[in-house]
Amino acid sequence: MATVRFSDALKSEIRNNAKAMFKQNIDKAKADVPAHWADKIYQGFFPADDIAKFNALPAHVMQEKQSLDFEGFFNAPEDVFQTATHKQNAYECSTVRLEFSKDMRWPNDIEKIDTGFKFQWRNSKADYNDSRWAWLIPEFKEYVRKIFEQESKEASFLEGVDKLMETYSTLAPAIKAWPALWDLVPDEAKERHKKVVERVKKDASDVGVDLNSMTAAVTFSKLTR
Repeated sequence: MATVRFSDALKSEIRNNAKAMFKQNIDKAKADVPAHWADKIYQGFFPADDIAKFNALPAHVMQEKQSLDFEGFFNAPEDVFQTATHKQNAYECSTVRLEFSKDMRWPNDIEKIDTGFKFQWRNSKADYNDSRWAWLIPEFKEYVRKIFEQESKEASFLEGVDKLMETYSTLAPAIKAWPALWDLVPDEAKERHKKVVERVKKDASDVGVDLNSMTAAVTFSKLTR
């Protein structure tokens, strides 16, 4: 009787199911952007007198923006959050959309104005060395740290899953070593596995990862769905 082998396709599906366990917490951390950032950044772009003049103009004279796409800092020092499985630049992030509290008047050629920001086609970055953004540096770093914390948990878990699939060439002994793997196996592979009887050749200690903590992560994920 054929055994269920860890094909590249099966490994990929198991990894995707493992990633899904952490997606909610990672997405939540990325979405947890301080509400005051957008308006405070806008107020740092222009003197208060200029903003008052913008607002006094007829609506058709200037653009109006609802948000600002932001990716962190340029000219920043080397500062990295790092674990054995994951690292992240403390002053960069994936593009985050900062929503203004109301539509803001926006100059057509803002790239030519000394705002302390670098505007690109789809995003912007603040100059780390510009004093106008000194308040933003520690707040942004803490925002990135929280994302890093969640992504590091995912990276560590995936490393354990990968080691398990490297240790065993087939599904049956891997599940015997770590029963919680069953929750990550796609349905089609589960059906094939149920038809298989296989002699176990390796013990759980051969894997070299903390399977108990990985089991706890799977259990917690099931309880919080």
